[in-house]
Amino acid sequence: MEWQVEIEKGLFTMDALCAVLMPKFKESNWTDQEIGVAIGRDVLVVPIRRELDPYGFIGKYQGYQALGKNLNEVAEGVFMILAKNPKTRNKLINCLIDLFISSNDSTDAYNRILSLKKINDLPEEMIKRIRNSMVENNILKNKDILSEINLLFKLYEIKSIQFSDFEKTNVFNPVDLPF
Repeated sequence: MEWQVEIEKGLFTMDALCAVLMPKFKESNWTDQEIGVAIGRDVLVVPIRRELDPYGFIGKYQGYQALGKNLNEVAEGVFMILAKNPKTRNKLINCLIDLFISSNDSTDAYNRILSLKKINDLPEEMIKRIRNSMVENNILKNKDILSEINLLFKLYEIKSIQFSDFEKTNVFNPVDLPF
């Protein structure tokens, strides 16, 4: 029953639950219980409709229609639901920022900025956090990344980042050594 322990851990640490509502969903001995845990914990529940409408306690949610959409479209829809909901919004934004700042691949960093740009009304303190932290990661010293991040900064009237800003923060100063 190790899998049951793992499921329970997930249920009590999750920030949101996506329930893919499809034929035979109701026949499971587990799905309604998992949804009940999420509702009892006041966690965001996102019903994803695939030939079954929300029912019971999740019947109060309209659900996201997934029929006729590919996996990327559904993922994008769920992302936007998480980005707009007050229960998940700040955690999602902070996770994206952390992933961006610590990126070790320029393609991943670029995609993370594109994801952040999809979120409306980012808190200004979070944008400033990006501005203050990103110059410590030379992976982010990339013309495409800087172009996208500076477009984001412009929206919030925050000073743009230049290539030279990376050199200022990465200069070794022996006086900074603790011994």
